[in-house]
Amino acid sequence: MDRVTIDGRSYSDPDVLSLIRSRSGSVDPRREVIRKARALNARLRSFDAIEDPRERLRILGSLAGVTINPMVAGASPDKKREALIYQDQDGRRFSFYDPNLNEGRVNFSIAHEIAHTFFPNSGNGARFRNLHAEDSKEANELERLCDLGASELLMPQEEFLDATRGDMGLHLVAPLASRFGSSFEATVFRLATAFEGTAVAGLLQYRLRKEEARGAARRDQQLLFEADPRRSQKDPVPRYRRQSFHTSSKCGQEYLVLWNKSFDPESCVYYVSGTEVATGIETLPTKARQRGFLEACRALFQREGSDSDHPDMLFLWWQ
Repeated sequence: MDRVTIDGRSYSDPDVLSLIRSRSGSVDPRREVIRKARALNARLRSFDAIEDPRERLRILGSLAGVTINPMVAGASPDKKREALIYQDQDGRRFSFYDPNLNEGRVNFSIAHEIAHTFFPNSGNGARFRNLHAEDSKEANELERLCDLGASELLMPQEEFLDATRGDMGLHLVAPLASRFGSSFEATVFRLATAFEGTAVAGLLQYRLRKEEARGAARRDQQLLFEADPRRSQKDPVPRYRRQSFHTSSKCGQEYLVLWNKSFDPESCVYYVSGTEVATGIETLPTKARQRGFLEACRALFQREGSDSDHPDMLFLWWQ
């Protein structure tokens, strides 16, 4: 398998590799996606100010050579497709989105499809954005890069920082989401990626490590044939572990929260009550081990099968 490593990240998706090799030398795909998104936003600023987020996206799509329309009958419920982009035989690009979703998710999906145009091979066949795919570790590397571009398109760095007025924290999410037409979750993540200092944000799920989950499944299967009164003493305890993960540009690899690394049981993330925001001054489970402000709240979207006593959480940490 053809694989390239740039800045500590490994890439093998053919579309991503086509971007990496689009110029002489190797292009960092993360920086290139952000550069292309900012270039589109800069072109849009040459027009009169456009306040409506959906209209902004339609014009951005036009500038990128994409015609954006709603799906006539919405997405198929069993496939849970938020949006798609394809190129016809004449080379024209079209993007369709599911109009039945809430405004924030629709807008992000449109921006995500526009970001697909940043990749030289993006016109090869139809591409689909699946519902909540970004919450999985196994999410395709191309989709993650398109999410990075979507965030920049929907919530441009200059305007976003201007709207925060130097403030930071989850109390900003609702007004910012309203201003930019973004979802609550995407706005939390953007607070971290746009921050000019050191910041980290992400989604947490209450779960076992993968090897622990496999071991528990094997024990459950054994219990179908024999009782084991000691089982409750052997069962590992779930912890809050990160799913999606987003950092500011000043964060190096020392600020990476590994996939299976759990938050300390005394962290404020375990003490969120209802719709309240829990706060603390804590270290993250990273190599940096530096203290910073940590805020956590219940994620608006709860995946199927989430723990009712330990719902999925959003967190924001900064210094």
